[in-house]
Amino acid sequence: MQTPGLISFLQELESNCKTIAIATFLNSDGQPLVIDIKRRGKKVVYGTNRDIKEFFASELLEGAQPQGSLILRSFTPEIDEFTQLPIKELRGYVIKSNGEDLEFEKIPAHTMFACQNTDHKTGEPLPLEQAVKYC
Repeated sequence: MQTPGLISFLQELESNCKTIAIATFLNSDGQPLVIDIKRRGKKVVYGTNRDIKEFFASELLEGAQPQGSLILRSFTPEIDEFTQLPIKELRGYVIKSNGEDLEFEKIPAHTMFACQNTDHKTGEPLPLEQAVKYC
């Protein structure tokens, strides 16, 4: 059963999938779940099996107790002039669930940039990944 908060979150993910996206969910136990999302016209398809969306939704509700996180990597039709690669948009979310519904908060772009470009052990900057927009 999809609840208002869960529906809102899935709509958020789908609205940011222009062609192909990869959602990486890290549950409260630190276990990752990776789901491909593809746009086919107005329709959005999760994974390769028609039951994946329901599985993903239940994993979000159960795995975000008390909280989890999700990174969405969305590939755009735009091509980076230097690398000739599709430009990737990177978004992050903190997700909280009480088992019945979901709340989410978008991680600000500057925080995503800092997290993705800083060595977690030393605090030193990492080389920047090309063709990435932090949203």
